Amino acid sequence: MPDRASIVVILAEDQEHQNLVWHYLKHCTAYKKKMGCVRKVPLPGGRGCGSQYVRQQFPGQVAACRGRHASNLLIVITDADHLSAAEREQTLCDELTQNNQPAIGEDPIVILVPKWQVETWVKCLLGQAVQEDDKDTDKPAVTAPQVIAAASTLHDWARLNAQIGATCVDSLRSALPRWRRIG
Repeated sequence: MPDRASIVVILAEDQEHQNLVWHYLKHCTAYKKKMGCVRKVPLPGGRGCGSQYVRQQFPGQVAACRGRHASNLLIVITDADHLSAAEREQTLCDELTQNNQPAIGEDPIVILVPKWQVETWVKCLLGQAVQEDDKDTDKPAVTAPQVIAAASTLHDWARLNAQIGATCVDSLRSALPRWRRIG
Protein backbone atom coordinates (compact mmCIF):
# COMPACT_ATOMS: atom_id res chain seq x y z
CA MET A 1 0.00 0.00 0.00
CA PRO A 2 1.52 3.33 -0.97
CA ASP A 3 2.18 5.74 1.90
CA ARG A 4 0.56 8.54 -0.07
CA ALA A 5 -1.41 7.64 -3.13
CA SER A 6 -1.38 10.24 -5.87
CA ILE A 7 -4.78 9.01 -7.01
CA VAL A 8 -7.53 7.49 -4.88
CA VAL A 9 -10.49 5.91 -6.63
CA ILE A 10 -13.73 5.11 -4.80
CA LEU A 11 -15.93 2.41 -6.34
CA ALA A 12 -19.18 2.24 -4.38
CA GLU A 13 -22.70 0.99 -4.90
CA ASP A 14 -24.52 4.11 -3.70
CA GLN A 15 -24.18 7.61 -2.28
CA GLU A 16 -24.03 6.56 1.39
CA HIS A 17 -21.20 4.09 0.71
CA GLN A 18 -19.30 6.68 -1.30
CA ASN A 19 -19.83 9.44 1.27
CA LEU A 20 -18.63 7.31 4.19
CA VAL A 21 -15.35 6.64 2.38
CA TRP A 22 -15.04 10.28 1.21
CA HIS A 23 -15.50 11.69 4.71
CA TYR A 24 -13.21 9.04 6.20
CA LEU A 25 -10.47 10.16 3.81
CA LYS A 26 -10.87 13.72 5.08
CA HIS A 27 -9.65 12.50 8.48
CA CYS A 28 -6.59 10.76 7.07
CA THR A 29 -3.43 12.83 7.31
CA ALA A 30 -2.23 11.68 3.89
CA TYR A 31 -5.39 12.83 2.11
CA LYS A 32 -7.21 15.56 4.02
CA LYS A 33 -5.37 18.33 2.18
CA LYS A 34 -5.36 16.49 -1.13
CA MET A 35 -9.03 15.62 -1.66
CA GLY A 36 -8.62 16.72 -5.28
CA CYS A 37 -6.72 13.48 -5.88
CA VAL A 38 -9.85 11.46 -5.03
CA ARG A 39 -11.97 10.26 -7.93
CA LYS A 40 -15.45 8.89 -7.35
CA VAL A 41 -16.56 6.34 -9.93
CA PRO A 42 -20.05 7.39 -11.11
CA LEU A 43 -22.82 5.67 -9.18
CA PRO A 44 -25.26 3.26 -10.83
CA GLY A 45 -28.09 5.82 -10.86
CA GLY A 46 -30.72 3.81 -9.00
CA ARG A 47 -31.13 1.19 -11.69
CA GLY A 48 -30.41 -2.42 -10.85
CA CYS A 49 -28.46 -3.93 -8.01
CA GLY A 50 -25.64 -1.82 -6.57
CA SER A 51 -23.44 -4.81 -5.78
CA GLN A 52 -23.85 -6.06 -9.35
CA TYR A 53 -22.80 -2.63 -10.63
CA VAL A 54 -19.67 -2.74 -8.45
CA ARG A 55 -18.83 -6.27 -9.69
CA GLN A 56 -19.20 -5.12 -13.30
CA GLN A 57 -17.02 -2.03 -12.78
CA PHE A 58 -14.39 -3.82 -10.66
CA PRO A 59 -12.22 -5.39 -13.41
CA GLY A 60 -11.96 -2.12 -15.33
CA GLN A 61 -11.08 -0.15 -12.23
CA VAL A 62 -8.48 -2.74 -11.19
CA ALA A 63 -6.95 -2.64 -14.68
CA ALA A 64 -6.82 1.16 -14.55
CA CYS A 65 -5.28 1.04 -11.06
CA ARG A 66 -2.63 -1.42 -12.21
CA GLY A 67 -1.93 0.54 -15.38
CA ARG A 68 -1.21 3.92 -13.78
CA HIS A 69 2.36 5.00 -13.35
CA ALA A 70 1.55 7.15 -10.32
CA SER A 71 0.96 5.59 -6.93
CA ASN A 72 -2.70 4.90 -6.48
CA LEU A 73 -5.31 3.31 -4.27
CA LEU A 74 -8.60 1.68 -5.25
CA ILE A 75 -11.21 1.57 -2.48
CA VAL A 76 -14.16 -0.72 -3.19
CA ILE A 77 -17.20 -0.76 -0.91
CA THR A 78 -20.10 -3.11 -1.58
CA ASP A 79 -22.65 -4.97 0.52
CA ALA A 80 -22.44 -8.70 1.16
CA ASP A 81 -26.26 -8.98 1.12
CA HIS A 82 -27.16 -12.68 1.36
CA LEU A 83 -23.49 -13.70 1.20
CA SER A 84 -20.73 -13.49 3.79
CA ALA A 85 -18.12 -10.76 3.41
CA ALA A 86 -15.59 -13.36 2.21
CA GLU A 87 -18.05 -14.71 -0.35
CA ARG A 88 -18.80 -11.19 -1.66
CA GLU A 89 -15.09 -10.53 -1.99
CA GLN A 90 -14.76 -13.80 -3.90
CA THR A 91 -17.43 -12.62 -6.37
CA LEU A 92 -15.19 -9.63 -7.10
CA CYS A 93 -12.15 -11.86 -7.58
CA ASP A 94 -14.21 -14.10 -9.89
CA GLU A 95 -14.88 -11.04 -12.07
CA LEU A 96 -11.13 -10.57 -12.47
CA THR A 97 -10.72 -14.21 -13.52
CA GLN A 98 -13.61 -13.93 -15.99
CA ASN A 99 -11.91 -10.86 -17.47
CA ASN A 100 -8.53 -12.62 -17.81
CA GLN A 101 -6.88 -10.50 -15.12
CA PRO A 102 -4.51 -11.76 -12.43
CA ALA A 103 -5.80 -12.16 -8.90
CA ILE A 104 -5.27 -9.38 -6.38
CA GLY A 105 -1.82 -9.67 -4.88
CA GLU A 106 0.13 -6.70 -3.61
CA ASP A 107 -2.15 -4.35 -5.52
CA PRO A 108 -3.15 -1.15 -3.69
CA ILE A 109 -6.78 -2.24 -3.35
CA VAL A 110 -8.94 -2.12 -0.24
CA ILE A 111 -12.26 -3.99 -0.29
CA LEU A 112 -14.82 -3.08 2.37
CA VAL A 113 -17.96 -5.19 2.83
CA PRO A 114 -20.87 -4.31 5.14
CA LYS A 115 -23.44 -7.09 5.58
CA TRP A 116 -26.76 -5.76 4.20
CA GLN A 117 -26.15 -2.04 3.87
CA VAL A 118 -23.64 0.57 4.93
CA GLU A 119 -26.32 2.25 7.04
CA THR A 120 -25.72 -0.54 9.57
CA TRP A 121 -22.13 0.66 9.93
CA VAL A 122 -23.17 4.30 10.11
CA LYS A 123 -25.72 3.64 12.84
CA CYS A 124 -23.41 1.49 14.95
CA LEU A 125 -20.71 4.16 14.62
CA LEU A 126 -23.25 6.66 15.95
CA GLY A 127 -23.75 4.49 19.03
CA GLN A 128 -26.99 2.82 17.99
CA ALA A 129 -27.45 -0.87 18.73
CA VAL A 130 -28.29 -2.47 15.38
CA GLN A 131 -28.60 -6.07 14.24
CA GLU A 132 -26.32 -6.78 11.33
CA ASP A 133 -28.66 -9.38 9.85
CA ASP A 134 -31.59 -6.95 9.82
CA LYS A 135 -32.23 -6.07 6.18
CA ASP A 136 -34.09 -2.93 7.26
CA THR A 137 -31.33 -1.05 9.08
CA ASP A 138 -31.46 1.45 6.25
CA LYS A 139 -34.79 2.67 7.65
CA PRO A 140 -34.98 5.40 8.64
CA ALA A 141 -32.42 6.68 6.16
CA VAL A 142 -29.21 8.20 7.46
CA THR A 143 -28.56 11.88 6.86
CA ALA A 144 -25.46 13.54 5.45
CA PRO A 145 -24.47 14.94 8.89
CA GLN A 146 -24.81 11.44 10.37
CA VAL A 147 -22.48 10.00 7.72
CA ILE A 148 -19.94 12.75 8.45
CA ALA A 149 -20.10 12.04 12.20
CA ALA A 150 -19.85 8.29 11.57
CA ALA A 151 -16.74 8.78 9.41
CA SER A 152 -15.05 10.63 12.27
CA THR A 153 -15.83 7.82 14.71
CA LEU A 154 -14.73 5.27 12.13
CA HIS A 155 -11.37 6.99 11.84
CA ASP A 156 -11.01 6.81 15.63
CA TRP A 157 -12.01 3.12 15.76
CA ALA A 158 -9.67 2.19 12.89
CA ARG A 159 -6.58 3.43 14.73
CA LEU A 160 -4.19 0.82 16.03
CA ASN A 161 -5.13 -0.26 19.58
CA ALA A 162 -8.24 1.94 19.51
CA GLN A 163 -11.10 1.55 21.95
CA ILE A 164 -13.89 0.18 19.74
CA GLY A 165 -17.44 1.02 20.71
CA ALA A 166 -19.76 -1.61 22.17
CA THR A 167 -22.19 -1.09 19.29
CA CYS A 168 -19.66 -2.21 16.64
CA VAL A 169 -21.10 -4.96 14.41
CA ASP A 170 -18.98 -7.94 13.34
CA SER A 171 -18.56 -6.95 9.68
CA LEU A 172 -17.22 -3.53 10.67
CA ARG A 173 -14.97 -4.98 13.36
CA SER A 174 -13.41 -7.32 10.77
CA ALA A 175 -13.07 -4.45 8.26
CA LEU A 176 -11.28 -2.05 10.65
CA PRO A 177 -7.77 -3.29 9.66
CA ARG A 178 -8.67 -2.58 6.04
CA TRP A 179 -9.86 0.92 6.92
CA ARG A 180 -6.55 1.37 8.76
CA ARG A 181 -4.66 0.51 5.55
CA ILE A 182 -6.30 3.50 3.86
CA GLY A 183 -4.70 5.93 6.28
